[in-house]
Amino acid sequence: MISHKQQMVVTNVFRRLGMALLIATAWIVGVELIVYLLDLWLNHNWVSFLVSLKAIPGTVTKILLWIVPFYFLVTPYADFKWTIQNGISRKTMWRGRLLSLILATIVAYAVESLCSLIDHPFGDWVGFWLSLLAYFSVVITMAAIGNGFALLNRKWKWIVGIGLPIVALILFVSLISWLSLIDKSVLYHNSQFILRVLNSLNFTVIFWVSWGAYLLIMVWSTKFFNDRIQLRRD
Repeated sequence: MISHKQQMVVTNVFRRLGMALLIATAWIVGVELIVYLLDLWLNHNWVSFLVSLKAIPGTVTKILLWIVPFYFLVTPYADFKWTIQNGISRKTMWRGRLLSLILATIVAYAVESLCSLIDHPFGDWVGFWLSLLAYFSVVITMAAIGNGFALLNRKWKWIVGIGLPIVALILFVSLISWLSLIDKSVLYHNSQFILRVLNSLNFTVIFWVSWGAYLLIMVWSTKFFNDRIQLRRD
């Protein structure tokens, strides 16, 4: 059983998440409809117009998949101010948001999977659970980043938000340049050696342990940053 204040946090998260979904859907689907209507007006092809309309439910599910991680990326500080106003502790806020994150992840992915059955049959449960875990990894990573950003003032959010992608791009380009200078045969033999070592150590076990450790670190990061959020004047 969750406490009444945790229920308040969950309700608030889903209310704001629902509003964000409605606004994003209205804008994106609205633009799509305008494009479809313009195409109908220019080409007078009703068959193409009706086929295009059938793609709208798929668009809505894709929006839902994107809205969930985006919400937990940008709203930690807003949710923190709301919890302070309602006399809710940081611990309760973190538990409520984590529960909301898990529920929203499951609901969003389940809805997307059900809608995808229109286009192709269900695959297998292993693939379903792996994809759900991968999606959860994305959402919890965005939540950890969002909680970290909530510690920064507006000035540093701009600096870090612009600086980190630039640094990442520089490192990526440097890595590509470095790999292009390496003898391909040397790179191939080294990669084969690494794969043989991983296989000898049971790659499956290493993969699952690493993935589990990563998820634990992300969950811990959300708690660590959450407990250090402070009210700001900006």
